Amino acid sequence: MFAIHRRTQVLGRATAAILSAALITATYAALIPAGPNYFETVPTGTSIDFSRSYIPRNFFDSGSDPFLGFIRLQGDPVDQRTLGTTDTIMQRLEDINISENERKVSPLALVVVSLVSVNPITVTHNGGQNPELWDARVSLQPNQEQRGRMTITQTSVDGGTYETLQPARLMITFIRRSDNATRALPFGVLLGASDVPWSYNADRILITDGHFCPSCSAGESRSSIFSGPSFQWEVRPARGR
Repeated sequence: MFAIHRRTQVLGRATAAILSAALITATYAALIPAGPNYFETVPTGTSIDFSRSYIPRNFFDSGSDPFLGFIRLQGDPVDQRTLGTTDTIMQRLEDINISENERKVSPLALVVVSLVSVNPITVTHNGGQNPELWDARVSLQPNQEQRGRMTITQTSVDGGTYETLQPARLMITFIRRSDNATRALPFGVLLGASDVPWSYNADRILITDGHFCPSCSAGESRSSIFSGPSFQWEVRPARGR
């Protein structure tokens, strides 16, 4: 009888130890420090749509026709030597203490954008006459607040997902190929993204701040879409050269 009771005590303690270890293991908590998210733009999924909200008549020159159409964009890396393919940087502005299945809201800022058109657009005059080729460059408007927010959830020991709401006050600069004349068009849009994966670890070719890999799943690069009215922007983690 004593042997049965003793065995029951031992089994009970072992079970309790196993359950305690499982609870500790199942509770993931970590600090994500403030820092940059480095992105490269995916051209096949990135464009500005001027088919509905068109560029008005006389914008490019007196007599220029309205421009209706899409401008497909690609990244123009800001510093290939140190930042590889990076053409866009979003900055996490605060440290984030996060644990399993917890949602945290944290400020996010758009600090660098460097995009160019994949192909030139054709601008015509006086009802389709005198076609001209113009390239486009997209950057941030100077001296403008570019602050949004990210809502982040940790779902496993490796990472989780986040969503963003990011105002983007952009400047589209058009450059005429024939003489390098320029025209500047302010363009503002509220960009949103949801279910963007993130992880603590990253493939060594990816450029991260060492603690947080945006648009990564278990350390592997994934593409994510930031979109708003007339603008779709596909990005993935930037890569080193």
